[in-house]
Amino acid sequence: MRDVDSAFLTALQNARERGIVPRKLISITGRDFETGDPALVSFWSGHEDVTMTVVSGISGATSSRLFVGSVNLTVSPIPRVADLTIQTVTVSVSQIAEPIQALVRGLDVRLAKVEIWEALLDPTSRQLVSTPPLVFLGEVDGSPITTPEVGGEGSVEISVVSDAISMLTRKNPQKSSYEAQKLRSPNPADPDQFGKYAASIRSWSIPWGVKD
Repeated sequence: MRDVDSAFLTALQNARERGIVPRKLISITGRDFETGDPALVSFWSGHEDVTMTVVSGISGATSSRLFVGSVNLTVSPIPRVADLTIQTVTVSVSQIAEPIQALVRGLDVRLAKVEIWEALLDPTSRQLVSTPPLVFLGEVDGSPITTPEVGGEGSVEISVVSDAISMLTRKNPQKSSYEAQKLRSPNPADPDQFGKYAASIRSWSIPWGVKD
């Protein structure tokens, strides 16, 4: 269940009579290749560059961010699930847009944090009806760049996996390593045998939470 602002809910309820102008807002926190410092890039599905106030899905802090427009942003449907399947969202943007070039070529975006908000604009004033609610928090799983044909326009499709569930599939070498178990065991000659053969099966591919 989502807990949304009352103004946001009212706009949804009045959509049949007054119309609705939905927009997607995205922030990706990559890292500088040279310094390793975090670098934030934000864009949205509008046409102009705008500054909006959002609540960070990472820190929970409220801040104003510049969201760059005109990047041909599309976001695949965001799954709403109640189980432990890994949710995947695909973010598609124009390859030739300067902020996207700065993101995928100028920053390290491997496992970069991704925040997605859903904004509603008033159909008449084109102003936000409320603070955009966060609808997805995840991390980059890949960022392939499509090379266009002559006269065409390439695109960047970034696969984003849900942050909370993906963490359940990560390995902790300090727990799975047989050698690490021996170091922590009160009886090093006979440590926990659970991870003894982890090294020999590390190449096995066992899908969990993702459809084949």
